[in-house]
Amino acid sequence: MTALSTTLNILAWGGLIVFAALLAFVVFATLKYGPIIQRIFEVRPVFLPLHVRPEDEGEPVSFEAEGGVALSGSYLRRRTEARAGVLVFCHEYLSDRWSYLPYADHLRDRGFDVFTFDFRNHGTSHRDPGYSPLQWTTTFEVADLRAALRHLRSREDHDRAGFGLVGVSRGGTTALVVGAEQPDVWGVITDGAFPIRGTMTAYILRWAEIYINSKILLRLFPLWLYKLVGYISRRQSERKLRCRFPDVESAARRLAPRPWLAIHGEKDTYIGPDIARNLFNRAGQPKELWIVPGAKHNRCREANPGAYAARQVDFLSRKAPRPLVDPPAADVDPAPHAEPTDVPVHSDRTLTGSRLLPGIVAQVTG
Repeated sequence: MTALSTTLNILAWGGLIVFAALLAFVVFATLKYGPIIQRIFEVRPVFLPLHVRPEDEGEPVSFEAEGGVALSGSYLRRRTEARAGVLVFCHEYLSDRWSYLPYADHLRDRGFDVFTFDFRNHGTSHRDPGYSPLQWTTTFEVADLRAALRHLRSREDHDRAGFGLVGVSRGGTTALVVGAEQPDVWGVITDGAFPIRGTMTAYILRWAEIYINSKILLRLFPLWLYKLVGYISRRQSERKLRCRFPDVESAARRLAPRPWLAIHGEKDTYIGPDIARNLFNRAGQPKELWIVPGAKHNRCREANPGAYAARQVDFLSRKAPRPLVDPPAADVDPAPHAEPTDVPVHSDRTLTGSRLLPGIVAQVTG
């Protein structure tokens, strides 16, 4: 055997040993820390969502989503003669379709028809016995929004210009995913939207020092290993929960050339502004990011209702398929239904969500 052959054999065996050690390390990390990560996906927060009593219930609508689940919605017509476009509202986790009121009702005075609906297992939509809603966007919410758009296309008053999507938190994430795949979506506005993979990686890194007691292991764990363990844990949760979590980062990359207005709270402790920026940076132009000073998660509108409405109007005035209608001169308040009837504006709608995991802040959003 030549010296070269001996060297190659040594290298081959060395590579095999390194690979085996690395594989064992991954298995160890997954078995030890995977169950902790899975709890993040599977434990539902104690969450007080926004609920509003409607003044105008519009046209009641029922349509069918994937799996034969009947969904409830309402079509609310513009308060103007000319139609600037059609907006589809996607509510936050555990809320219902009437939460559109403080976010989008004022846009009916600018020429927009608004279609708002209850996701499955929410509001008056039917319950899917095989699914329990999560604070994370799943393929079930994506299927529900697709069904809503199919229904709108079937209507006699269908707007051939397409739809704008408006979503809050989990609803915003769903709007982002569906907006990236539907050619007749002309724009997306999100408030508090968040990536699933990116959020989980940020939380795993934040909690690493709590759950990994060994400083040696902390130094040995490269970033890709955190992501890999997170990926494996996420897939295990998907099998257990019988759902799939969509790739939100990929959707953001595919969204262009559809314009995106991303709104996020500066003081959001659940989905930090850095997470929102990382997701936003994946999207192509045209896009706009508004970090609302002092606002917490799902509280951007409450932080400054006038500026919030003005930002929406400015975006839509440039991106909607038709010109917006000027509001009546007497209309001083841009969001006449801004205050929910049963949730104080300055109350904290998230009650004990910080106790998902012992000793850490783990309530991740609606």
